[in-house]
Amino acid sequence: MKKRRLGRTNLNVSVIGFGGEWVIPSSVEYACKMYERALDLGITYFDTARIYGNVEEKLGMALEDVRDEVVIATKTHHLFDPDAARVGLKQSLRNLRTDRLDIVIVQHIDHERALERFLGENSALPVLKEARSQGKLDFIGLSGHKPNVLAKAIRTGEFDMILTPFNIITREPTEELLPLAKKLDVGVAAMKAFGGPNQRFVQFELAKIVPEKAEFNRILGEGYTRTKRCLGYVLAHDVHTAVCGWSTIEDVESAAKVAENFTGLTPKEKAELRFGELPPEPFCRDCALCLHCPEGLKIPLILALDKYFTYYGITDWTREVYERLAVKVTDCTKCGVCEPKCPYKLPIIKMLEQAHKRLSK
Repeated sequence: MKKRRLGRTNLNVSVIGFGGEWVIPSSVEYACKMYERALDLGITYFDTARIYGNVEEKLGMALEDVRDEVVIATKTHHLFDPDAARVGLKQSLRNLRTDRLDIVIVQHIDHERALERFLGENSALPVLKEARSQGKLDFIGLSGHKPNVLAKAIRTGEFDMILTPFNIITREPTEELLPLAKKLDVGVAAMKAFGGPNQRFVQFELAKIVPEKAEFNRILGEGYTRTKRCLGYVLAHDVHTAVCGWSTIEDVESAAKVAENFTGLTPKEKAELRFGELPPEPFCRDCALCLHCPEGLKIPLILALDKYFTYYGITDWTREVYERLAVKVTDCTKCGVCEPKCPYKLPIIKMLEQAHKRLSK
């Protein structure tokens, strides 16, 4: 298994990592078998979190005897409760059967105001720094779904690595975040490499309407083809490890096969994936700062649907989803509340009108 240096942490990590969330429903016995098989295949980066049920315990059981051969990253969700963060950190150490964590990742910093509050004194940050000085953890990371917020965060110098959604559909990190992380020597772990529309607001809103995302299979592929296309796209960028979710040993083996054989994308593959491209301007980055619309218009979702329609050619499905929305662009009063909120200075009202013309049956 190939390895890459995780930025200034100087940790050498396997180019694919084992994400913990999909292990939640697995039995302890099967989870340990998956982890052991991953180790056999050369996977050395393991991601988990306190909020993933008993996944920390499963991981601790599987890795206790090989602790010094792997990199463990767990997460804290107690952002603004120092006491709870301190207790949670102790519990993670017990669960994982170790006296030291390689990385503790701060979860769910998705807005600038949350970041600013976290950087203050009454947050988990001083707790993590204290633990680092005591040798209980080595590095502090940050996980979030908004590339612009993550970019602002790593400029502070407080975070050694980031965990961000990044895949063929979610390309926004290539615009600013990945180049900046490379410049600052910040480690980059990509999550949801096999996914489609992963930006938080759009993901949740789509799940309410149409849980099935089969329309994206035409772009992402299926089976081994999907694994090869999706991992190839992510690993061809300045990403140090692609953290994948697996629920079977066969899935682990399939991804490991791709990672072992990956040497870069061919010119043909780059052309098929439109490597290095972003949707044409103007396009919505789904920061969701334009919300909330006085008329209840789900602006980021509509603009995301239009992006899938125009850039990815997903037409019938996007029109069907738009048809199901209770509030459509025709309900917009052009009050203009949304546009001053947009950090990218997008002409939101005009973009919504154009989206309506394309998405209306």
